[in-house]
Amino acid sequence: MIIKKVLNNNLLLVESENGKEQIAMGKGLRFSYKVGERLRETDVEKIYMLKDEKNTQDYIRLLQDVPASYAEVIQDAVQMVTCKMASRLNEQIFVTLSDHLIYALERYKKGIVLQNRMLWEIQKFYPKEYLLGSEVLSYLNQELNVNLPEEEAGNIAFHIVNAQIDATENKIGMQNGMLMVKMLKDLFQIVQLYYQWEIDEESINYSRFVIHMQFFLQRLLEDKMLENADAWIYHSVVQQEKKAAGCVEQIRKYIRNLLQKEITEEERVYLIVHISRIKQKQLKIKMWKKDRKNKYWNNSKKVN
Repeated sequence: MIIKKVLNNNLLLVESENGKEQIAMGKGLRFSYKVGERLRETDVEKIYMLKDEKNTQDYIRLLQDVPASYAEVIQDAVQMVTCKMASRLNEQIFVTLSDHLIYALERYKKGIVLQNRMLWEIQKFYPKEYLLGSEVLSYLNQELNVNLPEEEAGNIAFHIVNAQIDATENKIGMQNGMLMVKMLKDLFQIVQLYYQWEIDEESINYSRFVIHMQFFLQRLLEDKMLENADAWIYHSVVQQEKKAAGCVEQIRKYIRNLLQKEITEEERVYLIVHISRIKQKQLKIKMWKKDRKNKYWNNSKKVN
């Protein structure tokens, strides 16, 4: 690897044997090498290589402006995210998340706290991403001896969510990522208000429903809705699950008013099926609680 540029005390821009630009990390590299020299692999702790040239250049510009004490920790934080997420992430997260963390630390130093208005929704609908965001936040606070607020865990999680969305074939971007979070909240409110009960968030059907809604909204925003259902299947499901079909009709109206889009019959079939499942689970829980309450009162009467 040939050194092309010194980025900071610990980071060098290098050119690999196949002519690709990479970022090499190692403690005190700046003081051991000069531009044009060959970098020994034994002195390198980590190598960062982004496929997109623009992302690489943006990442380099970011790192050049970061204090040396921050650079390594921020890079480790971003690497933590990319390593721990099982799903594919858009490599732009190296730029977007690094940029966010840099400014979050700057705001902290100035005593500026920005409220994350979507924190509750992110915790509720993206628990895995939020948990990872919390891990990254704890790491930053510990390594940099700072006390970034809980809102930052939500912000980090939001960048992870967007990187997953943006890794799809049609990139729907940050704006639609925010819209997805808002719509998830609204759709769950529609279901709960329609049935007049709170969804049991510990049930497996709840988890399945959240996942289904996430993919449904992604297809909706990318104009890739499922469209192969036969008409008789749709009408048959509607007849069998009239209550759930009524709830889906409310969802259809909400989406039409918000996005001026119509949900296909096949998408409505899947929504009806999932809502029906979660409804049945709720009814079982309600009956179990009622039965438990009756047994308690019956036992109390026997004691008295």
